[in-house]
Amino acid sequence: MNRLIVFLLSAALWASFHGGPGEAEAKSFALDVPYEPTSYGIARAMLELAGVASGDLVYDLGCGDGRLVILAAKERGATGVGVDLDPQRIRESRENARIAGVADRVRFFEQNLFATDFSRASVVMLYLYPEVNLRLRPKLLKDLRPGTRIVSHSHSMGDWEEDATWRIEGHYVRFFVVPANASGTWTWAEPGGQAFSLSLTQKYQRVKGTLSVGDETYPLAECSLRGSRLRLTVDRLVRGRWETFFFEGEIDGDTIRGRIASGGTREKTEPWQAVREPGTLSSIAD
Repeated sequence: MNRLIVFLLSAALWASFHGGPGEAEAKSFALDVPYEPTSYGIARAMLELAGVASGDLVYDLGCGDGRLVILAAKERGATGVGVDLDPQRIRESRENARIAGVADRVRFFEQNLFATDFSRASVVMLYLYPEVNLRLRPKLLKDLRPGTRIVSHSHSMGDWEEDATWRIEGHYVRFFVVPANASGTWTWAEPGGQAFSLSLTQKYQRVKGTLSVGDETYPLAECSLRGSRLRLTVDRLVRGRWETFFFEGEIDGDTIRGRIASGGTREKTEPWQAVREPGTLSSIAD
């Protein structure tokens, strides 16, 4: 996997966003810069951490000699796409895929990763510099579907906390899951007509909030979000007694569909569907 030198990518970004040197010039500059491949041990650990399987489409942004997507195809049955600015690396990747017998399962493109449409990816692999990760972060959050897994070799995503971290061969490997946007005010009513309102704030995958029932408001005791799967726990008064309620649902746009359970055993559940009030959604990265 190609570890791009930060000033090279900064130059390419400047060209993309500020009308600086053109793509051809950026590519010419790229050819003079050596790359640092990810070791096969770390590459396999990245695939393991992401849980790559046969149904996955793996994108490697800065693919170098193509080893990551080739391993994903050959050893895990996935399909893959590699992107790199260096035409020599792209030729090498295609030849390596042919030798490995997976040329029909992987593709390689010579292009700027910031111009790449990777919205169909279920897994994205990165070995970039911290500054580049930060510039790429808004595109990852905007373009990727909730639940998409991201693995970054060595470098973080700034204040977006990783969901897991491994240390392999002296390097950190960081795992992220793209979260759905759960922010806003969600409302629903019980069959008897009692109204409920769930107010959530969010920073990346961290969510907190309150549940309002009539004139009473209760803080959420626990709240977790993984991809589009939201889980909440809240203690509230019911007929003068405290009860614990467990909410679990799937976020689909402005609707949550799932189940509500109560009591210690959670054996009794009932359907739950909540709708987000218009205008209450906010950015999860601010």
